[in-house]
Amino acid sequence: MRKMCTTLLLSAGVAISAPVFMDVEYAKALCDAWNKTPQLSEQLGKSESWIAVQERKLFLYREDCGDTKQIQLTIKNEGGRAQCVYGGSARDKRGKDDFLMYAETKRWLEMGRKEYGPMKAMMLNRLKFEGPRGVAMKNMGPFEAFLDIVDSPSHDASKCP
Repeated sequence: MRKMCTTLLLSAGVAISAPVFMDVEYAKALCDAWNKTPQLSEQLGKSESWIAVQERKLFLYREDCGDTKQIQLTIKNEGGRAQCVYGGSARDKRGKDDFLMYAETKRWLEMGRKEYGPMKAMMLNRLKFEGPRGVAMKNMGPFEAFLDIVDSPSHDASKCP
């Protein structure tokens, strides 16, 4: 239905703009993509290291756009699933159980296109990461699945949020 509406609007000469990569609208779409990705919602929901904490936050930003334009995903453990319950601008302080990830726009897009995974990205310093490393290491499959969906919500990466 959405695609049909988009086609009708485009044929009527109405321009539709995609959300800016890592802005508030993009964060909402990324949250939806998280919930539709079984490796994230289901696999993390069963991971002992992940569910040891009821709620975790992921803070993300594009390094070349500055750290003041962070977005936040809030992930809650609900009924055996790791559900994204908030995607938007960073509104909370990062705690010891939360994650911060940032990279240049070019690198985020490369990871989203599956050109390389999280281990290579971190080893080559293409992805900067702060947070509970042990949890991340025990959940490398879901971590990679998260990086894979970064490019999936429609977005415009030509400008900063």
